[in-house]
Amino acid sequence: MSTSPPSLPKILEHPLLLPLELLTPASFAPFGTAISPAFSSNLNTPPSTIPHPLHAPHQPAARYANQNSALKTSPVSIFENRYPPTPPSEPQMSMFSCFPRNLSGIGIETAGSETQQAGSSPRVRFRVAILERHPHTTQTFSPLGLATGEDNNRAKTFFLVIVAPSLPTTTRNSSSRDLEIKSPPDLTRLRAFIAQGDQAVTYGAGTWHAPMVVLGERRVDFLVTQFVNGIADDDCQEVLLGEGNSVGVPLDGLRLRMGTTTKEESRARAAKL
Repeated sequence: MSTSPPSLPKILEHPLLLPLELLTPASFAPFGTAISPAFSSNLNTPPSTIPHPLHAPHQPAARYANQNSALKTSPVSIFENRYPPTPPSEPQMSMFSCFPRNLSGIGIETAGSETQQAGSSPRVRFRVAILERHPHTTQTFSPLGLATGEDNNRAKTFFLVIVAPSLPTTTRNSSSRDLEIKSPPDLTRLRAFIAQGDQAVTYGAGTWHAPMVVLGERRVDFLVTQFVNGIADDDCQEVLLGEGNSVGVPLDGLRLRMGTTTKEESRARAAKL
C-alpha cells in the first residue's frame, strides 16, 4: 500500500493567486532553463553570417554545422547528475502523455454562479495541490508535435510551468505522522509560467515544481530526460500543500473550453494518480 506524501503546515495567511508569466530563458533562469529557439522563425535558409542569439546571454553563440546547412547552438541546457556513487544512477528517457486539465477537470476549479456578476464569464483557475522535486537530477520536458505560438489556427494547446524555490530549513508534516520535510518549498515565492509548443523546459536539480499542466484542446506527449537510481525518495520527492494553503493560477484570459467531467469524477481520477 502506497503512502501519501507529507503535507505542509499552514504557511499562507491568505489565498494566493499566481499571475501567468511568459516562459523565457531570462524569466526562468532562477529555476532552471527555458529552452527556446535561438533565431527568428523567418530564418529559413543558411545565413551568410551567424545571427546573434535571441536570448543572449542565456543562449551561447551558434556555429555552422553539417556542411554549413545548419546552425548548432550548444549547450542549450544543463544535464546534471548529483546522485551519490551508490547505488549507481543512469540516464533515462521517458514519455509522459499529458491530457488537457480543462477537459478532464483534474485540478480545475470553477466559481459557482452565485459568486459571479451578471453577464460575467465563470472564474476558472488551476489549483496547485502538490509539488515535487528531483533532488539529485535535472529533468527536461520536451513537447512533441505541439504547434508554436505563431500558428494561430493550431496553437490552442499549451502548458504551464509552476515552480518554487526551496527554503533552507526543515519543517514538520502537518498530519499526525512525525515526518520532517527538508528544504521545503517557499510558497510565498511560487511562480507560474505559460509555455508554447516551440519551447522545452529543464527543472534544475532540487527545484520544486507542479506536475505537468497541459491546457487546451489536445494531449501533449513530452519526452522527459533525467537521471535515476531506482530509489523512490532519491528519484522524486513530493509534498502536499495541505488544506491551510490555497494556491491557484487564474485561467480566465485563456478562453479554455471546459469538459463535462463532474467534480466527483475529477476527484476520483485524481485519487488514482
